[in-house]
Amino acid sequence: MAQAQLHIPSQEWLNTALAGATVEEVSDDEGTLAGWWAENSDCPGASAYGTTQEEAHERLQEVLAGWVQLGQELDHPIPSIREGEIAAPA
Repeated sequence: MAQAQLHIPSQEWLNTALAGATVEEVSDDEGTLAGWWAENSDCPGASAYGTTQEEAHERLQEVLAGWVQLGQELDHPIPSIREGEIAAPA
């Protein structure tokens, strides 16, 4: 049985997914800034934490690349890029 060839997401796909990501402050119980949480709602389960906004964004890029690869291995539909935005598969 031939195995489907997996591909690494293009830089364009990753850049578009990152551009659509939200980055929010995370505070501890006393209200002190504890870090940053980044995610893209078009990619369920793909999120990352960092001590700075930049670190959260960098980690999210790594997570999104892995998210696409795992989705391909599991034969899940991967959102496509349409008009510069990530769009759910039809």
